[in-house]
Formats: sequence, C-alpha cells, structure tokens
Amino acid sequence: MAKGKIKFGFNIKKRILPVIILSVCTPLILFVAIPFEIYANNMDEFLFSLSGFFPWCVLFGFLLAAGIAASLLFLPQKAYRIVYALILSITFMLFLQGTFLNFGVNSLSGDKLGSASVHIGLKILDLFIWIAVIAAAVVLSLLKDTKGIITIIAVILSVVIAATQIMNPLTNTINHPDVFLSRIKRLEKENDNFKNEVLTCANLTSVSSDRNVYYFCIDRFDEYFAETAYKVQPDIYDNLDGFTWFKDNLSLYGHTYPSVAYMLTEKPLDMQLSRKQYLDTVYDGNKTLSVLKENGYSVNVYTQAYYAYNTASTLHDYVNNVSVAKKFETARPMKLTGCMLSTAVIRCLPLFLKDAVHGINSNTFNECVTCVGEDGYDGYSAVNNTVYGQAAKATFESKGDKNFSFIHIEGCHDVYVDYISKSVSVGQENEIKASVENSFRVVNEYIRVLKEKNLYKDATIVITGDHSAAIDDAVAPKGAKLTALFFKPSGSDGTPLAQSNAPVAHENIWPSIMKSENIVREGEGTGLFDIRESDANRERKYIWHTYVSEQCDEYIYSVKGSGKNFDNWELTERNHFNRFIMD
Repeated sequence: MAKGKIKFGFNIKKRILPVIILSVCTPLILFVAIPFEIYANNMDEFLFSLSGFFPWCVLFGFLLAAGIAASLLFLPQKAYRIVYALILSITFMLFLQGTFLNFGVNSLSGDKLGSASVHIGLKILDLFIWIAVIAAAVVLSLLKDTKGIITIIAVILSVVIAATQIMNPLTNTINHPDVFLSRIKRLEKENDNFKNEVLTCANLTSVSSDRNVYYFCIDRFDEYFAETAYKVQPDIYDNLDGFTWFKDNLSLYGHTYPSVAYMLTEKPLDMQLSRKQYLDTVYDGNKTLSVLKENGYSVNVYTQAYYAYNTASTLHDYVNNVSVAKKFETARPMKLTGCMLSTAVIRCLPLFLKDAVHGINSNTFNECVTCVGEDGYDGYSAVNNTVYGQAAKATFESKGDKNFSFIHIEGCHDVYVDYISKSVSVGQENEIKASVENSFRVVNEYIRVLKEKNLYKDATIVITGDHSAAIDDAVAPKGAKLTALFFKPSGSDGTPLAQSNAPVAHENIWPSIMKSENIVREGEGTGLFDIRESDANRERKYIWHTYVSEQCDEYIYSVKGSGKNFDNWELTERNHFNRFIMD
C-alpha cells in the first residue's frame, strides 16, 4: 500500500455518482419541491414572501444531502447496499405518497393533513405498499449483482426522482409567475392605486363606558365540540351567566370563506364572483356594521385577511381599526421554515400516520410575520394565545360610550376528529375539551373585565363559530353540521346558562343584536328569542362548498326540524364550477 493512502474493501470512486444522486433526492422532495409548491399554490393566503423561508429550506436540504452522502460513502459494502436500498425505497415512497397516494388530503386545506375521511381499506393498502416497496428493496440489495443491473436500475430511479423534483419548482414558477414577488407587490401589480390597509389591534383592549357589544367568532366551533367540552368539564361555561346556549344552530356556510364576510354583513356569496370580487364589494351598503356606526358605536373588526377581506380599505370608514401597513417582516424565519418543512413531511407520511401528527394552518404560518400599521398598532393576529396574551396583560381603558367588537380567533382549528363515525375516543374528547377551553380563555378574559367594570349586565355578547368541523372538504356532507352558539342579550345577568333547542341560524344573530341594543333598522329580521323549540317545521338553509383544486361543487340544503338529524337535511340544489372556490 502506497504511503498516505487508505485502502477500503471497495472502490469508493464507483460510489460517488450514485451516492450524490441519491443524497439529493430526499432533500429535493422535502426541502425544495413541496415547500415551493405549497407557497406557490397558497401565496395569496400568506403574508410573507418566498425569501422569508426558502433560502433556509435550501440550506437545510443541502446539509441533509451532505449528511446522507457522508454516511453512505464509507460504509462497508454489504451495509452500503442495504442502507442505500432503504434510503432509496423510503425516498421513492415519500415521492409516491406525496404525489399519488394521499387520496385528496395532500393540500394545505386545513390544520391537519389527516385521513379521517379515508376508508380504512385505503389506509391498509397504502401501508402495504410502503412495506412491500421497502422490503423488496432490502431483498434486492442482498442479492448478488454480478452484472450491475440492480445498481443501474437504482441509479436510474434516483435520477428520475431528482429530475421530477427539479421540474416541480420550474413548473410552479411558470404557472405562478409572481411567486417571487411579495404579497404587497402582487397586489400593487393588480392595482396601481393599491394601499395595503390592514386591520390592526387598535381598540382591541378597550371597552366603552356604557354600551358594549362583543361578537366572538371561534373558528370551527362545532356544536359537537361545545357539547363534548361540557360533558368532559361541566363547569367550562360557568362564566356565561345570562347566556342562552342555542344547541340547534346552523351557520349558512361550511368554511371560513365566505362565512365570516357573511356574518359581518348578512350578504351571501354570489358564486359568479371570484373571491376577490366578493370580498371587495361585500362590505358596501351593509345593514350591520354601518348601522351600528350610524347609531354612535365605535366599530372594530378583528379578523383574517384573505378569508374575510383583501385590503381593509374595503371595510370603509365605519371600521375604526383600519390602518395602512408600514411594513411586513418575517420575524421568526426559523419557525416559518419549520412550518413549511412540517407540512412537507406530513404530506409524505403514510395515511395511517397523518392522523397522529398535527399539521399547520395559515395562522401558524402568518403569526411568524409582523405587521405594523401607521396607527402604531400591530396587525391583528387571530391566534388564540396571541389574542389571550394581549387581553390578559391589558388594562382595558374606557373609550367612548358605545363599542362594537367582532373578534375572530383561530378557535378549534387544532382539532380534527371524525365524530360522525361515533368512534371518538376518550383521548380525543379531552383534546376537544382542551381546544374549546383554550378558545374560551379569550372570551372569559373579556367577560372578566366587563364584570369588574360593572358593564356586563348591559353588554350584548355573541359567542359562535363561523362554521362547524370539517370531516372531508372534497365531498358532500355525510352528516349533520351544527355550529355552536351562545347569546347574551343586554339586561341579562346573574342567571344560570339556559339551553334551547330552537331551530335557529346565523341569520338570526344580527336581528338579535339590534333588538338587544334597541336599534331599529329596515328589514329587521327574526331574532333568536323569537323562535320557539316547537317551531319544528321552520326551514333553514345550509350551503356547502367543496375545496378541490380547480373545481368546486356547491350543495344547498333545506333543513326542516332538528338539525342534528341528518334525515331532515334535504339536498335541494347542486351546482358545479370549474374553478377553485377561493379563486
């Protein structure tokens, strides 16, 4: 042996090319292609730019590739073949799972890229494919490869995987040419006169000295969640004296869009309008917020961009907490990068593992971004803990004599259970209770302040959700979907929480607010307390939209009788649109 040379029991030069090709495959999938695709397909929803996370993804991907390469290059020959086969087979399955085997759950459609709606047979088949592919790869690695055919096939497969992952960002760039622009630059490109106005936290911790109306929108506050939390912890709603719990309430819509905009305006969605067209016009001439403003109320709205508004300028001068954004900054790039990588990993997991891992929603991404308005306040974040933290440390100064605040929080978006199957475990019930309890920390903080300042009795308070829990966004509802609703009219306090099974709906909330505040308006409507439990034949409407890429089905139901009985839900109309609901 020549001096200074190390002799291996194998030819290391023959390993270099296959090792380099294989080592980049997994990083290309998890750190490059999928994060880029997620951003490109959802960039209108995100407040941050591609540059806020993607360079870090590439860096971490490079480090992983280097680690894989270093570990493979110097292994003994037999161990090298086995480990190479394991990495290649797992990488192939990550690619196959993320591209073909997710059966409708491979998008950023919610907080959990779970498979609760996927048939158990498909989960078993998916698991079998994983086991079969990995086992076959290990067996092949143990065979003699005197002609090098197995090695050639392995290298070709690695090249194919790497090539497809390199093409993915290129294709997405062609389909989304503005992907490298910031959200503000994209909006400015659409409209030369665009002003990036946002809803800030101004007045979030203020109360009036006389009349207070608080409208809490707990996202995904399903009636089943409310009842399960009450079952697990019977004192969870003890602070709600003077309230009535309406246990048979329907939201008009099944998702945050267009539900929140409807809740704020009473104006339903025209499906001929795009998301931007609807949100840019829905706040014109409403008989809700503007009526309150005309009656002397300070009107404040705290909700999410993209889902409820494009630019806050469309909320007009009757909303007080609108301000031009001075800047958006990615304040937590590492967490943002982690969110992207977590979502990529979840997408590539086998179906049976997805249910065990919590995913990421748009709030989790956007809370990594800070926005400061020209009014000096931060942009509003709907994250439960953020809102609670702001309320808990505030002194709640008194401003004016009439106040209305609509406060939308992420609520129960951390819960994803298939309760329709009636197979919810004790652990899942505790998870639901914890989520509801976390959401009510925000509500209870405001109730505490109102009681301490002797303003509670005269306050009007609404606690509801924008929609019920989603089980499968890609198909028609398979069971009843009720949204929790608690209402306290002005003048009511000191009495235990009442319960009602009256067949009510979100359309009855604003008439109840106006009556509680002694405001007379045109087209007054039917209030919650005008509906009796005996009104069994009362007809209610429910609209469900599917969330599928490049298409949308609209299901319109007529509900007569108890909304909890799905037999009372009659499908009266179905419409198909060749576009995504939020295009």
